Amino acid sequence: MSPVWRVLVVEDDPDVRHALERFLTREGWTVVSAADGAEAIRLLDVDHDLTLVLSDLDMPNVDGREVLAAAQRYDIPVVIVTGAATVETAVELMKRGAANYLTKPFSPPAIRSVLDECRARHEARREARATSDRALIGESAGLRSVVDVISAVAETDATVLLRGESGTGKEVAARSIHAASRRAHRPFIAVNCGAIPEALLESELFGHSRGAFTGATHSRAGRFELADGGTLFLDEIGDMALSSQVRLLRVLQERQYSPLGESVPRACDVRVICATHRDLREMVSKGTFREDFFYRINVVEVVLPALRDRRDDIPMLVQHFLDAANVRHGRDVGLPTAEAMAALCRHDWPGNIRQLANMIERMVVLRRSGPIGLADLPNELRPAALAEAPIAPAATIAAAPPATLPEEGVDLRRALAELEDTLIAQALNRTGGNRNAAAQLLGLNRTTLVEKLKRRNPNA
Repeated sequence: MSPVWRVLVVEDDPDVRHALERFLTREGWTVVSAADGAEAIRLLDVDHDLTLVLSDLDMPNVDGREVLAAAQRYDIPVVIVTGAATVETAVELMKRGAANYLTKPFSPPAIRSVLDECRARHEARREARATSDRALIGESAGLRSVVDVISAVAETDATVLLRGESGTGKEVAARSIHAASRRAHRPFIAVNCGAIPEALLESELFGHSRGAFTGATHSRAGRFELADGGTLFLDEIGDMALSSQVRLLRVLQERQYSPLGESVPRACDVRVICATHRDLREMVSKGTFREDFFYRINVVEVVLPALRDRRDDIPMLVQHFLDAANVRHGRDVGLPTAEAMAALCRHDWPGNIRQLANMIERMVVLRRSGPIGLADLPNELRPAALAEAPIAPAATIAAAPPATLPEEGVDLRRALAELEDTLIAQALNRTGGNRNAAAQLLGLNRTTLVEKLKRRNPNA
């Protein structure tokens, strides 16, 4: 379901207000309007489910500064609209906590750019609040030590380097640090350094002014600006080019940056958390990663264990992902059977927690209801389950207890057919649908079992 973007427009000029209402509605926003600052504050006191406030600065009696202060009580970002913005005014507004500002008369591209940035901030913060600590669920010793370090480092502004294989939950750990920090009420902005071309990375991080390069038709805020006061998560930092490392090192040391096309540096109040699946020490020795940059980002190192090293946590993770997937897809799938859970715990999980979460979700979608059995598991998990439970040769299988003939007699053909169906079904269930293994359990050739299945179900 697409999110509902709700904006409160505060403007005492009815022509400007109606023009903004029409434009924002066309852009997909749900618009609430106030004709002055006093009305806006009354609305804010009763309506907290707003994505953004777009407020004029100069209004009689209650101006935009008071609207800004009121919105901050409910942690709602504010964009100030002013007819005579100066550098001093802009600095004052940003210091007061405004998310951004617009200068009248404004163009549709300028409004759209500011709104897109606000939406990005809103989504990042919503996701940070909604994301559960799924990678940090469990009681294994390795995980507990990680949680202890995260708890200690969250109280500080120290730069953190998260290391671990892909899928171990590095971003979840970063969000946990942010959520437990004094910056929790400010944005958490994530950047995948490996997904952005080298030529665009500096613009993405530091932003650019209009005309800074070909195609820069308007100014654009960078991730450092969007994360102001909060946390910037630089994922896959090992993929960052050496030239970008130099620029970022300077920013981390001097705590200020300059957007492309600007010469006046801006103050930088951002906590940086980096993550990588690479061996940065080895990269430093090979000259593919700067040594000074490595030591700057590696103030506190946290190594997240692979899932195969915390197998005791798998049942708790399975329960968590199962509950979430059932709610998300309207299913009623139960916990795995003992055999299926054992197979899940024995698997090595090369994709770690991400792979486990995706697998559980897929099984919930396909299963619909009832417990997850061996037959529901992917093929790569079934052989492991069978290997640890060797199938006895047909000659050693115990015979069934003798049957008792009822006084009224019995339909022998029907009884034998029902018994055969029951035993075949049990053999297939026990072996996860593996017909070779099921045939061994039943003392049959595989072709004989297949023929019996076809007689009962031509599509088998």
